[in-house]
Amino acid sequence: MNATPQEMPRRRQARTAGPSGNYWYAVELERNLKPGEVRKVRFWKQDIALYRTADGSLHAVEDRCAHRQLALSKGFVEDGNLVCSYHGWKFDGCGRCVEISHELGSGRSQLPKIRLRHYPVQVRWGFIWLFPGDPELADSVSLPHIPQLECAEPWPFFPIDVTIKAHFSMIVENVCDFNHEYLHRHKRPFVKPTLRDWKREGDAIRVYYDTRFNEGAVAKLFMEKGARDLKDIEIWYDYPYQGSDIGGKYIHWLFMLPEDERTTRCFFVFLFGPIHIPLVNWKMPEVLRKPILWITNKAYIEPLLAEDQWALELEQEGFERHPDSAQIELNPAIRHFQKLTLEKWEEYSNPLAAEAG
Repeated sequence: MNATPQEMPRRRQARTAGPSGNYWYAVELERNLKPGEVRKVRFWKQDIALYRTADGSLHAVEDRCAHRQLALSKGFVEDGNLVCSYHGWKFDGCGRCVEISHELGSGRSQLPKIRLRHYPVQVRWGFIWLFPGDPELADSVSLPHIPQLECAEPWPFFPIDVTIKAHFSMIVENVCDFNHEYLHRHKRPFVKPTLRDWKREGDAIRVYYDTRFNEGAVAKLFMEKGARDLKDIEIWYDYPYQGSDIGGKYIHWLFMLPEDERTTRCFFVFLFGPIHIPLVNWKMPEVLRKPILWITNKAYIEPLLAEDQWALELEQEGFERHPDSAQIELNPAIRHFQKLTLEKWEEYSNPLAAEAG
C-alpha cells in the first residue's frame, strides 16, 4: 500500500510540495523581452505566455489558445494582442478573445465569449515579476524589501540566471546551510563555518554562522581590508525569497521560480558595497565598479554556483532513486526549512484545511 502524503517522511513531503502562488515571483529578466516579443515562462507546471506590446506594456496569459490549445507563446504580438499562428485567434492582455480571423460558423454573427486566465505583472530592479495565485491578493502582497536597491543611489549588480534541475526546497537548504563548505574547498568563499543560532519569525527563518571570508580570491582582492574583519553571516529564507548579509556590506538575494518538482529557475543578485583597489586598499571609483562586478560574476561567482548546481542535481537524482531512505541531518535548522515549505504549500493548495489546522 502506498503511503499518503501525511505518512511520508518530512523530507519526501517537502521534495514533492509545490510553492505558494500568492507571492510575486521573478519570471524573466526585463532586458530579455523586447516590445513585440512573447516568451513562455513556467510556474509550477503552469505554462504562461508573457508578452510586451509595442508601447512597452507587459501582459501574461495562459499559454494556450482556447481553440485547439496551441501554445500562444509560439504566436506573435499584433496591435497589443497575442495572436495564435494556427487560426489567427487574437487575445488581449486580459485573456479575452477579441477577434477570430475566419468565419464564425453557420448562423453565428457574434464573437463567442472566450477568456483565458491572465496574471498580474510588474517590473522592478530589472526583473519581470508575476503573481500566479489569487489575483485579488496581488495589490496587498509586497515584493521583498531591499534597501540597497531602493535608495537614492542603488547598488549596481548583474543578475545571474541559472536553471537548476532540482526541487526548490533542496536549493533553499543548500544556500542556507554552510555545512557544505567542503564542496567549495578549492575556491574557499568561506571557511570553518559554525552554526551559532537560528530562529523563526512568522514566515521567515534566519540562521547565523560564525565563519571567515578572508581566504577567497575575491575577498582578498576587492573586499575592504581583505575581508579580515568579516567573521559572521546572517542568512534568511523569507518565504519565498532567500538571501544573506555579510556585515551590511555584501548582500545576496535569490529569487526562485519553481517550474515543477525537479526544475527551478534561479535569479541571483549579488550586491557589493565598497570595492577596494588591491594592495593600496583605496575605495574603487564608481566608473570601475560595474566592470569589476561583471568580471567577478564571470570569473568567480558563476563557477562557484556551478559547483552548487552540480551537487544539487546529483542530490535530486539521489532522492528519486531513494525517496524513502532515512534522512540523516545534522543541521537542526534544516527540518524547519522543510516544515515552512510544507506549511505554505498546504495553506495555498488546501486553504480550508490550513485554516482548520
